Amino acid sequence: MLAARERSGDYYVTVVEDTNLGQIVATATLVIEHKFTHSCAKRGRVEDVVVSDECRGKQLGKLLMSTLTLLSKRLNCYKITLECLPKNVAFYKKFGYSVSEEKYMGQKFFN
Repeated sequence: MLAARERSGDYYVTVVEDTNLGQIVATATLVIEHKFTHSCAKRGRVEDVVVSDECRGKQLGKLLMSTLTLLSKRLNCYKITLECLPKNVAFYKKFGYSVSEEKYMGQKFFN
């Protein structure tokens, strides 16, 4: 599945590497969806925002979110969304995100 997304050009993984350690210390993904109900306009979706415990408080989350938000604008997305736990809402509000009236539902599959 990842290979198909990579070929489509609609899957952007952003990473921050600590070059001293040679390790990735933060990452986030932007997925671009083409919405049929909006004349195939692009919608951005932020997923998998993670900063290592050792690097929290160093503004890396801010760097990732600013990068993906700007990228979605440059790609002409009509909107960008994300899902988060209630405890993380205040963090994302700093970047202009707001809580939506929409209720998302999901189903998990375990192997």
